[in-house]
This record gives sequence, C-alpha cells and structure tokens, in this order.
Amino acid sequence: MKKEVFRKSFLAILVALLENGFSLQESIEVIQRSGQFQEGQLQKFSRGLFLGETIAHCFAQIDFSVHQVVQIQLAETHGDIQHTLATMLQHMELFEKQQKELRKVAAYPVLLLFFVFSLLIGMRLFLLPPLLQSGMLPVDHWGMLFLRYAPIVLLVVLVVLGNGVLALFLYFKRRTVLEKASFFARLPLTGTLYALYQTSCFSLEWGRLFKQGLEAQQILTQMSQINPSSLLAAVAKEVDEGLSQGKTLAEQLADYRFLTLEFPLIIYQGEVKGKLGEELLLYSQLLLTKFISKVEKGIQWIQPLVFLFIAVLILAIYMAMFLPIYGNLGGMMT
Repeated sequence: MKKEVFRKSFLAILVALLENGFSLQESIEVIQRSGQFQEGQLQKFSRGLFLGETIAHCFAQIDFSVHQVVQIQLAETHGDIQHTLATMLQHMELFEKQQKELRKVAAYPVLLLFFVFSLLIGMRLFLLPPLLQSGMLPVDHWGMLFLRYAPIVLLVVLVVLGNGVLALFLYFKRRTVLEKASFFARLPLTGTLYALYQTSCFSLEWGRLFKQGLEAQQILTQMSQINPSSLLAAVAKEVDEGLSQGKTLAEQLADYRFLTLEFPLIIYQGEVKGKLGEELLLYSQLLLTKFISKVEKGIQWIQPLVFLFIAVLILAIYMAMFLPIYGNLGGMMT
C-alpha cells in the first residue's frame, strides 16, 4: 500500500473511532484486528504507545510526513489531538482531490505534446531528407529550418529543464528551511499560493495555542522545541531571539515573505483586543478557502493554455510542410 493511501485510510478509520468514544490505544487495537492493513504496519505505532513514546513519535514511526508530525506535536501541547487529526484528514482529502483534477487536466495535453514531438522527429528523419534531395524546396527556407531544428530545440529545452530541476534540488539541500520558504514565496506564479498555505498553517497552530491561554513567549518556546526541520520551529526560534532583543512579534512577522501582509496586523490587533486565538482560527479558515479557490481557478487555466501551445505547434508544423511546397508549385505554374 502506498504511503499516501495508507496515511489517508489509517487516519479516516482512526478519526472515526476517536469520534465514537474510543481511546487512542483502543482505536489502534481495533484497526489492527480489522485486518485492513498489512501485518506489521502498525506494530511500531503500538510498540511506541506501549513504551510511553509521544503520539507524534508514533506517527513518525509509520512514515507520516514531517509537517504532519509537527502538527501532532503541537496538538499534544494544546490537547486537541482529535480535532487536529480530523483537520489533517480533511486537508489530505482536499489535496488528493486537487491532484486528481490536475492529473486529469494534464493527462490529455501531455499525450498530445508527446504525439507532436514524435511527429516532429518522424518528419525530420523520414520526410525532410527526400524533400531536400528532390530539389523542390530550398535548403534555407524557414519551413525546412523549422523541421530540421524544432526537435533539437525541444530536446534541448527538456534537458535544460531537467538539469534545472536537479540543480534546484542540490541547491535546496544546502539551504535552511527559512531560505527555502523565502525562495518559494518569491516565485511569480505560485508564490502567492505558497504564502496563503503557510500563513493558514501558522494561523491554525498559533490560534489553537493562544486559545488555550498560552502567552506568545510560551508558544514560541514550545514551537522552537519541535522538529528543527519544520518551518514553524525555525520561525519560532528566530522570533523568540528577536523578542529578547526588544523587537515586537508583529514587527518580526512582517519580515517574512512567506506570510501574508495581513498576518502581522491580525497578531497586533488580536493582542490588543485579547481575542487573538479566535481571530487566528477564523483567519486560517478564510485563507484555506481562498487557497482552494485560487488552486481550482489555476487548474481551469492550465488545460486551455497547454492546448493553445500545442495548436500553435501543430499549425507551425503544417505551415512548415506545405507552404514551401505550395510556393514552389505556384512558381512552376507561372
């Protein structure tokens, strides 16, 4: 069973059992007895609970992601494990739905693009040599140049993109989590989406802790002690150091590109009003709704743009093939 499928199925059953009054230990025992998962998949989880490990550690043992484990660590702090797991399940279902839509939108255009690329290769190998040998078409005609060099250009573009992805991967391995987040927030098309998602996560986790009555200093101290590879922990540690130097919380948050401009204002106003927890939870939900809306609109634009590109490419192929021939025939007739 794939990791994502296992995580979603496991969470769905676990949340249902917890909502029906089962304890965490009882829920795990019921899931194991159900036989829905392979033998041994949940043994690490059960062993961890038996040995008194944290719930977050138990989830990490069964390959939940770093971000999910961090959410559970914070849930153990504010004591709302059930609601956190239900929220995680909701997010997983949402992203799975969006991934399915994206795959469905991209599958046909990618197939057409592969067909066009194969057509260009075939024309260059089998059609272009006889045409040039016949002398019907000039070698330096733009159509012949297009048929000759278009496959090479496309191949070079693919190689460059592949090397670019590899270079970015190697680049990110040497960067901190804060540097990575700042980079993603600066991207022209997806930077806004990234900021919306990250701010929604910050608002949700901070809102829960503020609602429990914790002070900002306590929250930052607790967050800085969770997984060091987490963005929440990195921000908490840096902001905590800034507070000790006399900087305000809102001032420091305004420096992070991966957080929305409104987030520091809400922090400042919430601290003044004394209702910061409620306001952050509400803001998190609003941002998540906005994020979903923008992603769905973006998916709707992807397919038409790809189809337009493929249509232009096909039209260029036919023009490169037939315009020189028609032009040559016209010259012969006159």
